[in-house]
Amino acid sequence: MTGLNYIIRQMTERDLDMVMAIEIESFSLPWSRDSYLSELKNKYARYIVCDYHGEIVAYGGIWTIYEEAHITNVAVAQHYRQLGLGRAIMMKLEKIAREKKAHKMSLEVRPSNIPALGMYRTLSYRVMGLRKEYYSDNREDAIVMAKHLL
Repeated sequence: MTGLNYIIRQMTERDLDMVMAIEIESFSLPWSRDSYLSELKNKYARYIVCDYHGEIVAYGGIWTIYEEAHITNVAVAQHYRQLGLGRAIMMKLEKIAREKKAHKMSLEVRPSNIPALGMYRTLSYRVMGLRKEYYSDNREDAIVMAKHLL
């Protein structure tokens, strides 16, 4: 990504107000602040943020258990989309998973989330299956995607 001078770092409790603003604008079933507080204490979880001059503009998280990492969420603030930040978050999550000796990354994504599907495909994620009526807000299916890490 060019043009923005940002850092990707570990999420902290101080980041949660900005993370929650992105969460609410990005998802029809947003996580609660308490969910993030719990995740920050979860030994299997790792959450990162994209910090652009003190403003959190993107974030993501994974759970790593044994040889598999599962992406819990990735979101980019509306005004910063299509700049490569989601891709940067994904690549950092993959690096973290490799450091934890994971061999595979998996995720679920809504079929209606065309931008995310496109990004995951360019990062070599492949469709592995479908979870019928996975999302409780509208009964939308979830596409299960995975990537083998080298």
